[in-house]
Amino acid sequence: MGSTVTQKLLLALSIVLILVGICLTSAGCFSPAWQVVDIREFRAEHQHGLWWDCIRAEKHVVSVGDFYDETPLHCMYKFDNSAELVIQNTLNNIDEDGAAGESEHHRFWAWHKAILFFIITSEFLAFISICSGVCAPCVPSTAFAFSISLFIAMLCSLLADGIFFLAANRVDNRFVQGMVGTYEQRIGYAFYLHLMGTLCWIGAFVCTLLTTYKFVTGDEEDGSKENLFTWQQQTQPVTLSVNELPYRREEPLLHDKFVSSQQAGYRPNPQVPYRTTSITQYRETSA
Repeated sequence: MGSTVTQKLLLALSIVLILVGICLTSAGCFSPAWQVVDIREFRAEHQHGLWWDCIRAEKHVVSVGDFYDETPLHCMYKFDNSAELVIQNTLNNIDEDGAAGESEHHRFWAWHKAILFFIITSEFLAFISICSGVCAPCVPSTAFAFSISLFIAMLCSLLADGIFFLAANRVDNRFVQGMVGTYEQRIGYAFYLHLMGTLCWIGAFVCTLLTTYKFVTGDEEDGSKENLFTWQQQTQPVTLSVNELPYRREEPLLHDKFVSSQQAGYRPNPQVPYRTTSITQYRETSA
């Protein structure tokens, strides 16, 4: 009973951590704030995400009580063909337009696609891991699929974080060239959200290993107990009562003979009367 409770607690904790990791990694993927730069000469904040970018105008003073007010974000998709044409035309006029250098960061590069591929794969495998984990109490063999799918999801998520961290620290991606100065991009909160989701999956994987171990050892203990019970039944000496002892009678008993003869209509011969006179004769002789 204790082992079953431990199995359920570890399984529930693993599933909860996987769900939290899915929420955090999804929130990070949908956020544009992977790289954030404040271009002061343009009086705007640029957020460069994985598949879409957003621009926010600089905060301004509203009144004495309300110091700043944020304007809404203006976003565009990296994979939009019209946006790609605008970026290309801006880059062609780089000598005339000072903002053309910043437009380079709005393009859909190969490392963006690689990160998105690993994120989507990890989300799909994490969902499969939850489905197999739910089935583990009924089918213990699915605990292996539970661990393997979560392990691959964790690896894909780690690869996504590693690729972004290395690409974001490259010189051509880290610094943004404006008309007057050069500005350094900082890693935004979206990356840290995704990283926390990855850490949740790492913790869930540790719990998953313990869960799989408990399920496997639980099955082995049940099998050993069943084999021991069968062996005890086979090796236990058989005690029979006197009435249960096996024996074979070669001839029926006298009482059985008498009963069977009466049932067949057989009558025994009458008994010869007892003689009162002596059969022995003595011959008289003279002394």
